[in-house]
Amino acid sequence: MRGAQRSVWALRATLAVGLIAALLAGVGAGDTPPPVVVVVVVLGAVLSAFRPERLSLPITMGLVLVWWALELHGHVPALVLVVAACLLASHVAAVLLAYGPPTLPLDPGLGLLWLARGSLAWLAALVVWVVARAYTGHGTPTLFWLSGLAAAVLGAVVAGATTPLRGQDDR
Repeated sequence: MRGAQRSVWALRATLAVGLIAALLAGVGAGDTPPPVVVVVVVLGAVLSAFRPERLSLPITMGLVLVWWALELHGHVPALVLVVAACLLASHVAAVLLAYGPPTLPLDPGLGLLWLARGSLAWLAALVVWVVARAYTGHGTPTLFWLSGLAAAVLGAVVAGATTPLRGQDDR
């Protein structure tokens, strides 16, 4: 850990801060999580920052998602776009951290590639939010979950298809 590059430390910070920020994004709007949830997420975020390939990351992200799902009671405020951005930033940082040992610096090209993929995937959250806002009072929660799943899959496919793989020949 002592030989880790600055880029690795920046990714670790992005991962941990992204998870915590996703949980606490609604504090200003009155959506304050219980202290025990905050403690568990902070511990999970720190552990995930140093071991991104372990199960602690999806568990911590899942806890944040479950808390927001229970807190919003079917409403879809614009705040969920911030939460989605924070979770995506954490996920992208974890993917980049998992590419190599802690002493390996981040390749700028790889970082830009994953930044583009994460940005395109965030567009899926934007699409779901727009649809949910347009159909408020007209749809069912099941419809929004299915729309979200479809948009996430579509966003992942578009992000993967539009950004070339590193080292891939254009033929």
